[in-house]
Amino acid sequence: MIEGGEGYDLIEARASLILHLRQRGITDTDILNAFETVPHEVFVPAGFEQYAYREASLPIGCGQSITSPTILAGMIHVLAPQGVNKVLEIGTGSGYSAALLARMARRVFSLERYRALASTAQERWSRIGANTIVGLHQDGFIGLVQQEPFDRIFLTGSVSEIPDTVIDQLADGGVAVMALGAPNDKQVILRVERADDSFIETEFGSVRLAPLTKGRSRTS
Repeated sequence: MIEGGEGYDLIEARASLILHLRQRGITDTDILNAFETVPHEVFVPAGFEQYAYREASLPIGCGQSITSPTILAGMIHVLAPQGVNKVLEIGTGSGYSAALLARMARRVFSLERYRALASTAQERWSRIGANTIVGLHQDGFIGLVQQEPFDRIFLTGSVSEIPDTVIDQLADGGVAVMALGAPNDKQVILRVERADDSFIETEFGSVRLAPLTKGRSRTS
C-alpha cells in the first residue's frame, strides 16, 4: 500500500492510509479522524518510523508486534466506540490502539501483561497528550472489575475461546470485539453484544493475529 525509503513523507503516507481505509469501506468520520490525527510513527520503535503506515507487523519488544493499521481500523469499525463512556482494552502493546480509541470514547482503560510495554505506552500517550487513557500492568483475562461495566471491550490479539470473565464485564447493550480462533490458523473477527444476560455473536470476516496470553509477566 505505502512504500518507505529515502525522502519518505509521513504526512503523505498518513493521507494515503486514510484513502486506503476509505477504499476498504471505512467511511465513518470519527474513525478516519482518529487515524488521521494520532501519529502512528510515535508508537513504533526508533528507526522504524518510515514503516509506520505500511501494511507491516512491526516488533515492539517482549516478543510482541504491532497490528497493521488496516486490520486495526477494520476491527475498530466493528467495535464502533464513537461517543461511548468507557472502553476496556485487553493488550496495550505499543499503545497506538488505545490512543485511537481515546479519540472516540470518553475514557479508555488499557491492560498490558508486560510492564515494559505498559510503561512505554504511558510515555507515548503523555507525549501526544492522550490524558483520558488509564494504563495498567495487569492480566487482561481477569478484566477490570473495579471499573465495570464497560460499553466496549476490545481484545487486540486472538483468543482460542471467548473469555467469559471479561465479557461478563460488558454493560447491557455493550459490545466486545476479538479475533477468535487457534493461533496458527485464520481467525474470525467476532462481535459479541450483551442483551440483558444473553450474548449475541456476529462474525465479520477473517484475520490472523498473534494470541493474547493469560497472566501478568513478572520479568519485563
